[in-house]
Amino acid sequence: MNGFQRVHHALRFEASDRAALIPELIQHNLEVAGETHRAFSSDPAVMGKVILAGLERYENDAVYVSSDNYLIVEALGGTVELPPDEPPRLRKTAAESIEEAAELPLLDVTKGRIPVILEATRRMRETLGNEIFVKTCIDSAPFSAAAIALGPERLLYALADEPDLCRRFFERCTESVIRYGLAAAEAGAHGLAFGDSPSVMLNREMYKEFALPCAQKAISALREKTGLPVFYHICGDTRHILDLMAESGADCLEIDSDVPMAYAKEVIAGRCAVEGNVSTIRAFLNGTPEDVRREAYAILDVYGNRGGLILSSACEIPRHSPTENVYALTRAVREYPYHGNAAER
Repeated sequence: MNGFQRVHHALRFEASDRAALIPELIQHNLEVAGETHRAFSSDPAVMGKVILAGLERYENDAVYVSSDNYLIVEALGGTVELPPDEPPRLRKTAAESIEEAAELPLLDVTKGRIPVILEATRRMRETLGNEIFVKTCIDSAPFSAAAIALGPERLLYALADEPDLCRRFFERCTESVIRYGLAAAEAGAHGLAFGDSPSVMLNREMYKEFALPCAQKAISALREKTGLPVFYHICGDTRHILDLMAESGADCLEIDSDVPMAYAKEVIAGRCAVEGNVSTIRAFLNGTPEDVRREAYAILDVYGNRGGLILSSACEIPRHSPTENVYALTRAVREYPYHGNAAER
């Protein structure tokens, strides 16, 4: 069974030879490949080289095509700085008021660095075929894209003062995210991923009113028009909205380490698969290979290899995490005693 097949078995709740493995590797692969962040974030050839170096080192079931969370805002007119060897930095938002934001143009996928992601996706699909799953991050869910394009503080004030203008802005962000997803699908992605982490700032009622509906619309449109699975990520402790996230229509929810996997399984109740959630700081950056193995085994005790789980990091693995810690996840998923594990008893 190859990586592409394992990922699809996990998404369909079908048993496989072992659990699927997709750690969130972006900046850490720069250490493996010996490249700078500026080159990685701006040159699809370098991005492809870096991604393949990580795949060769860690032997995962998927590659993750992603750079940073500023591609949409940059294409909409924001200003992004590319330091020599640090992550891109947002220097100017695309809008400075909700009135201006509501009139922003729809996304043009030929602008900014979006073509870098699309070309890197093409290269990965051409190189890996249907052996390894190609997971392309299309930057942000609509609410998150709005928060970055306007600025989180401005958006939160606007939600209270101008909710109708906010909804208009969200509609435009939703259409822009859909455009990006369609372009990534055309480039050859096997799956589409986006994050919605600013929405964790919302209480349950506001998430349900503002963030969830546009995420649902984007996911529905992307699944209908591309046939590809969609992965939905929110950082932090999402227990107050986890059941609502499961109503998003996403094929897989990416769960942070603040949420116990047993709790997530109970709340989600088979409505979608889950991905996660070995701690990025406690285990990968500051821990030992044994810490990674222990956390991975605890997750596998909940799901095993019966489908519904993609074993991963809780979020992006920090760049300077020891390579032995990262490879410990590969060893754990292969060495775990699936026969007789807790998920099968």
